[in-house]
Amino acid sequence: MYCFAISIPRFRERHAYIAEHLARFWGPDFEIIGIDGDAAGQEISARTGLTPGQVGCALSHLAVYETLVARKIPWALVVEDDVVLPHDIHDILVRIEATLRRGDVVLLYNRPQHLAAFSTVDAVSIGDYRLCLPMSMSGLGTTAAYVITRQAAEGILAANRPIVVAADNWTYFYERRAVSRARVMSPNAVAVQPFESTIFASGSKVGAFLRSNRILRPLLTARRKFLTTRMAANMVFVDEVSPYANISPQ
Repeated sequence: MYCFAISIPRFRERHAYIAEHLARFWGPDFEIIGIDGDAAGQEISARTGLTPGQVGCALSHLAVYETLVARKIPWALVVEDDVVLPHDIHDILVRIEATLRRGDVVLLYNRPQHLAAFSTVDAVSIGDYRLCLPMSMSGLGTTAAYVITRQAAEGILAANRPIVVAADNWTYFYERRAVSRARVMSPNAVAVQPFESTIFASGSKVGAFLRSNRILRPLLTARRKFLTTRMAANMVFVDEVSPYANISPQ
């Protein structure tokens, strides 16, 4: 399965990390795409209320989708530049691929902002993991690592170009029929590095000061680890049929 990474060269540590990390798994057969929101997103930020970082992230994901569609790639793995892939990622992707249908998205890492329930009914087993449907689309909370089909990429391009919402607003995309089905892998197959987020970095003088201060930087790392652990605990599983269980593909 082809792999695209989202990364901006200006964030040198993250960019170098993801290039090296993906080279271990894909050799030269991956592509890094990144659009800097600080350079491209001021007008969009004013119109949408998104930060320049969110705008850049959305533009980057849209650029990936455009590439996927133009090359007629049926599906691909998309990762952001802080992910840590498991050693058996290729085996996991082959098994996910066997379950895909038109309009699908599968999150390999999920971090809901609030308590979110997922259905265990008819969950698909993939080794030690399960692919589960959400009970509410609002339970999907990130674009750190996910598999997307070409049909879903086409749908999101139609729904979010020009940009209206952030790249991870799966509820918005589902409501506009851009995505037919969205599942999460549980437990998370992918981990994340404790880099400080770049999404809200733009315009934050306090954040910039903390990141530039070597003494205080470990506090930011510890804070992100804590938030990641807490958000992962927001996922609960229920023996109930998901309201999205019988949705027809596009």
